[in-house]
Amino acid sequence: LFRSRLDAHSAQATRWSRDPMKLAPLGRVAVDLSERPTEADLARLCNNTDAALYLSETHWPLPLRLNPGDTHPGTLQWCGFRKRQDIDHNIFIKQWLENHTSVAIDTQQTDSYSQHRVLWHRGPALDGIAEETFPLIAAQSEAEFFNAAGDPDKLKRHIETLVASSARFLDFEAMSVVHLTEQRVR
Repeated sequence: LFRSRLDAHSAQATRWSRDPMKLAPLGRVAVDLSERPTEADLARLCNNTDAALYLSETHWPLPLRLNPGDTHPGTLQWCGFRKRQDIDHNIFIKQWLENHTSVAIDTQQTDSYSQHRVLWHRGPALDGIAEETFPLIAAQSEAEFFNAAGDPDKLKRHIETLVASSARFLDFEAMSVVHLTEQRVR
């Protein structure tokens, strides 16, 4: 069980936020389920909260290592998005979950990376949610964020590579990015 929230700590990374979808999430709760909830369970959840709900298949190419009660010292970048309209679902999955994964990890100073393929939702429609944790220094420096401190050529390459890879599957006008403080509850 993980909880994240927008607070003074995570606000240090505001420069990386963008919200053309106007989702403006102030936090999120992530629950790892061993089995898919029933439709009745999902209906009960919907009746008990105003929050958007997303049931997803999760991939952890770079797992987050936090003990219960611990808070990540950096920030969690939450990115909810829709796929490009001109590609079919299978191409989207291949581009994101196969081809893009190593690019995202290699071009950023990422501590952890998880990919959530949305299977069901109540709230704004999303095809995927990517969550990455970064050290706090990445909040204040583009070069640190893109894992290229002291190397302007590497910085340019990393940005160009990440943007080109993302453009293969992601609709840049249908995404929201916010940085939050991540805590493992249990």
